[in-house]
Amino acid sequence: MSALTILWFIFVALLPGLFWLWFYRRQDNPFDQEPLRLIFKTFLYGAAIALPAVALEFAADFFFSFSISQNFLVIVFGALFVIAPIEEFLKYWVVKKTIYHQPTFSEPLDGIIYCISAGLGFASFENLLVVFSEGESAILLRFATATLMHAIASGIVGYYLGRAKFLKNKGGKGSLITFGLVSAILLHGVYNIVVSANTPFTFGLLVILMIVMYFILSAEIKKTKLLKASKAVNKMQVRCE
Repeated sequence: MSALTILWFIFVALLPGLFWLWFYRRQDNPFDQEPLRLIFKTFLYGAAIALPAVALEFAADFFFSFSISQNFLVIVFGALFVIAPIEEFLKYWVVKKTIYHQPTFSEPLDGIIYCISAGLGFASFENLLVVFSEGESAILLRFATATLMHAIASGIVGYYLGRAKFLKNKGGKGSLITFGLVSAILLHGVYNIVVSANTPFTFGLLVILMIVMYFILSAEIKKTKLLKASKAVNKMQVRCE
């Protein structure tokens, strides 16, 4: 394989993640966007955390062999109790440990943006593995499926992480984050089950699932923006009084 081919494969693998990163960064407040430096740093953190995720999944697969099983219950077990929990927790963990306490994480919407960045870094690492093993054509399907799924699942966690950070009741922070993680794990797990089942209904179910996930995150982004706008109006009213 020539150096030019390797560079082309890397470009093709990174393109879906960079596109969705651009797409979701546009959802941020244009007058208070997160620094590109931190966005890309979080993207790289997400890519880096994919390495231990792959190692943990291989270790689990050694004992349960869910990746090659034709047994539906084994497939469900692997999707819901191995792959999805490992990946969603590690993507959340890397944001919580590296970005959560940064001064730039200054509003709930930032949780969505940073978690999406980590999720897309993770997905881009997976895309690299896929391109070098299956060829560049595999990316066409992953563009609107696996890559977007990682962005949305992480964004859902980020919504609850952002809410938790600015919640006055400290006792409720853990519950919010747990709910976000469980929601993302269930959606991610269902996605993996649908893909692994490989039935005549797989494509249709996948389209429906991705549309549902997309609108869930869109609704959460809208809620966050409305909450911010409401707080801004309240502050204006207080100043006028």
